[in-house]
Amino acid sequence: MLVCRHCFRLGLYRQGLLHDLSKYSPVEFLVGAKYYQGFQSPNNAERMDRGYSSAWLHHKGRNKHHLEYWLDYSLGEE
Repeated sequence: MLVCRHCFRLGLYRQGLLHDLSKYSPVEFLVGAKYYQGFQSPNNAERMDRGYSSAWLHHKGRNKHHLEYWLDYSLGEE
């Protein structure tokens, strides 16, 4: 709600309401429910269990406000 409040203050009503809406998609929400522990991100818990976080990959790929949406990391020379 903090992001929503700040968006509203700037007149960004649509962005405030739709910010991170993908968190309620099954791909992200079910991972959050399964890995919720209350002291760390469910994405980190999934990453420790599976070696990657499907929820984070889905989230960052659909939300342009995340820097990772715009970047493609390379592990070495191509």
